[in-house]
Amino acid sequence: MKDSERNKNSLIDEFYNESQEKISPNTVHCEADLEFKSVLNSTAKKMDILNEDMFDFDIDTLSIIEQGECIREHKKANIEFILFILSSFTMLAVYALLIIKLGPKILIISQIFIVIIAPWIIIPISFFKRRGSEV
Repeated sequence: MKDSERNKNSLIDEFYNESQEKISPNTVHCEADLEFKSVLNSTAKKMDILNEDMFDFDIDTLSIIEQGECIREHKKANIEFILFILSSFTMLAVYALLIIKLGPKILIISQIFIVIIAPWIIIPISFFKRRGSEV
């Protein structure tokens, strides 16, 4: 068994011209060795197809990366939009329930807060945020 493996290895080395020892062409090979050699020759013909330049593609990796980033941003924008709609609907529903439960008094108080007090809080916060981002 070991002798046949050694013969196969030497035949493979001979086929790829990597053999360390010189093998005379007059060397008699057994039938199994000749069959293995024919298998090597037939696979070499099949492998020659891979050496052709049929895989010459122009691949623009930068545009592929840009398209991927665009898809990711679009998906993120869609998720943010859906979350905005859901949160807005939830806030309005809670606001409507409060008005129903507590009466129209909560409507008047909330409108006063939104119109008079909220701008005094939101404008300075946005001013300091913008100023901080410019520096």
